[in-house]
Amino acid sequence: MKTIFFIAIWLMSATAVFAQFEIGLNGAVATTWLLNDNVSDQGPNLNPNFSVGWSSGVVGNFYFTKSIGVGAELNYSVVNQKYDGAIMEINYDAVNSLKYYELPLLFKLKTETGFYFEAGPQFDFLLAATEDFSMSPADPDLDYTGTDIKTGLSGMVTGAVFGFGGRFPLSNHVLLTAGLRFFAGLTDATEEESEAEYLQNMENGKLGIAAAFAHIDQQGNFHYEKTTLTSGGIQVGLLYSFGNLKD
Repeated sequence: MKTIFFIAIWLMSATAVFAQFEIGLNGAVATTWLLNDNVSDQGPNLNPNFSVGWSSGVVGNFYFTKSIGVGAELNYSVVNQKYDGAIMEINYDAVNSLKYYELPLLFKLKTETGFYFEAGPQFDFLLAATEDFSMSPADPDLDYTGTDIKTGLSGMVTGAVFGFGGRFPLSNHVLLTAGLRFFAGLTDATEEESEAEYLQNMENGKLGIAAAFAHIDQQGNFHYEKTTLTSGGIQVGLLYSFGNLKD
């Protein structure tokens, strides 16, 4: 009991002496992917391509000591996945664009030299999803933009995020952060449907490429595979500290 008591006293003392609160804005540019084994196995009919998305929002950090803290963010993010392929020797291009609210809850470490590390869970809440599709040569009867494809996508994706980089004080209270951040979804980004539901939604044009091909294997059989949302890129923040950064 004495040991626990003294540890508690030390933690409260450290927090009182070193507590530092930061608020600000952040933004990111990242490569984004909707990874699915069925999609990857389609061959020349369907190729997922390198895609870029972005996010921006607000951030708050609280450091209990000079090194250890926690942070939370609320971001608006756009996840893009580009595709191309050929249908009966007619080439096409498509992009699925998914919009989320991101809520990362992060454990943070920082050093006196300015290095930081962060890791924790992230919850992505789906707001909207659209698909653009174009044939080559163009076909006004088949080409479309901005079609709603929210059906077949999960309303929330839970995953793990980690990042690292540098903290650069611009004044006694303002700092710039810049680093790399990576996210991997642990839950499914698409939703498994019964074959009857799938056929009905396909007939009504409600499913985008990501959700449609998650249900179809390379031989054209109805067989569902999980879709994993991943991203990785550059994260930048501009923060105001209520404590003196140079103390």
